[in-house]
Amino acid sequence: MLTAESILPKATLSPNGSKGRFGVAYLKTICSQAGIGVSENSPDEDVNAVDCEVQFEIGSVRVQVKCTSKFDIAGKSASWPIETTWQKKWQKCSVPVYLVLVILGYDKAHQWLEHQARGTLQHAAAFWIRVNDTGNGQTRIAIPKTQRLTAATLQIWENDLEACFFSGT
Repeated sequence: MLTAESILPKATLSPNGSKGRFGVAYLKTICSQAGIGVSENSPDEDVNAVDCEVQFEIGSVRVQVKCTSKFDIAGKSASWPIETTWQKKWQKCSVPVYLVLVILGYDKAHQWLEHQARGTLQHAAAFWIRVNDTGNGQTRIAIPKTQRLTAATLQIWENDLEACFFSGT
């Protein structure tokens, strides 16, 4: 019997690896819509606890991307575990560092995208929070779902970055 899963090729990425790739691709899609570049670290080079940098004219902000299907897209917030080593690295950074949480609407990879006649629908949404100022010893961070990642978010990030240079923050 043919199922949606059986028509896909044999996966070479683990389920977590697939989610990780989807999360970064989602961020790149939003940045592409805004005409903003993204440079991604090579695997195992996220030594500053970030996966990529979003590149504005004045400079770049750093972004750690997490992707999960363990939450609903709706709701007020999502709580994500953070490591002490990440916190220390984020706090040392002079430019803004953001955690982006991409929430998938479904657990199974074949459900993440829906190919319709007028285009491809992603069953996902992303939310963000600036993490430079996370408290020491904090083991989880709440990402407010009012902070939905959209192309308009990138103006907020660029303003945060400019403030680092022009207001001494």
